[in-house]
Amino acid sequence: MSATGYSSVRSQRGFTLIEALIAFVILSVGLLGIVSLQSMAKTSQHLAIQHSRAVTLADAIIERIRVNPAGMSDYAGAGPLGGATLGVDEPAENCRDSACDPNQLAEYDLWAWERALDGAGATIGTTNTAGLIDPHGCIEFSAATGKTNTGQLRVIIQWRGLNKSSDAVQSGETTCGGLDAGTDEFRRQVVTNTYVVDEEEL
Repeated sequence: MSATGYSSVRSQRGFTLIEALIAFVILSVGLLGIVSLQSMAKTSQHLAIQHSRAVTLADAIIERIRVNPAGMSDYAGAGPLGGATLGVDEPAENCRDSACDPNQLAEYDLWAWERALDGAGATIGTTNTAGLIDPHGCIEFSAATGKTNTGQLRVIIQWRGLNKSSDAVQSGETTCGGLDAGTDEFRRQVVTNTYVVDEEEL
């Protein structure tokens, strides 16, 4: 083989600029798909966390009511609580540090529950960060026949999701405290039904 032929063979090794650009474009498209998938996963994770938080908050107030059924008159019909324009004032009695009667304890429980709805457990500066988005919480009670504090209890929690949903809370459905959800396709809702027994009435 001549020196010229040998040079020609050697000059054909490696990638051309066009080949490198095509490989770069293909790699970029794959990376964009991965980034998009990660964004969707983060959104789904956030929605799942919000739903779990709503269920936990509903269970929390139900357990508070079970401990203090004598304060049912204060719990029943409470709401809507939560959100920037809703709420109850901090009670005069701090029932965490001192003994309270059933009504005082109910007022304290409702105040503490609303703070939990609003995410006051964790803050950045003056902004609450541990709650739901635009939350509304309501408590409904139907006494059993011949009873005052024993009967069917329903806790409703609504909040705003990050995206539209075909099963969003719409006007005419179960709403919190008479609030009309209108046609808000972002609205989410958890309804927890249970039965509360006041042992003093047995």
